[in-house]
Amino acid sequence: MARYDEEAELFAEDFQAGYVKNLLRLQQDVIKIPGSEEHYDIYLARTLYPVLLPGIELLSREIDRMTNKDSANKIDPSIRARFNPCIFLAEYLMRNNPKHGAKLEYADLFEQFAKVEKIRRFFQAKRQKIFKHFTLQEFNSNFRKSDIPAYIKSLDLLLLMDRKLIEAFDVEELWPEVPPNETVGFDGFYDTLSRWAVEQSDLTYEDFAKIDFDRSSMLTAFKKKSDSAV
Repeated sequence: MARYDEEAELFAEDFQAGYVKNLLRLQQDVIKIPGSEEHYDIYLARTLYPVLLPGIELLSREIDRMTNKDSANKIDPSIRARFNPCIFLAEYLMRNNPKHGAKLEYADLFEQFAKVEKIRRFFQAKRQKIFKHFTLQEFNSNFRKSDIPAYIKSLDLLLLMDRKLIEAFDVEELWPEVPPNETVGFDGFYDTLSRWAVEQSDLTYEDFAKIDFDRSSMLTAFKKKSDSAV
């Protein structure tokens, strides 16, 4: 998959969106919550980061206010002496607990980009497996634009997507100026497919990763049977 220009995203017009995207991409080795397909850092992005991030921002401003020479002289020395960054942050987190109805500035962004990041990671992790599947196709050595619909059908079957990929993926929209007989190749196809999957909004991570959920369910059922037999 083509590498995203992370620096450009971070300093894009929407700074908050760029910041959230890059924060979600700091995790190099994906660690899953035991017994679940959920990634630890994605879980934290949905549940903790939206309240922790503005809390740390507010704390940094408060520390600056306490230590800045211009403002420090205006603050009662006893207040400065009692100031504890850990207590300040803990009190902020308690006051802004989303379970108590607090509206969090970053909540929607983290929820949105957590979903996007999971799809991006899925295609990144499945590239080798899908490439092996691709090499079994008769057109793999000369993969043209006209072959893409047939391969999308095959890929839909591989991923157990119940025709969702077939119905959502528009070849002409993604390769509008490419002649039918022009060679696309696996890399060009997969990069476009991955980018489209991240940018589209019709299909969810659960749609793309159904094969993983089904496998996980079968393993869980098998483990239960094995445990009961023992």
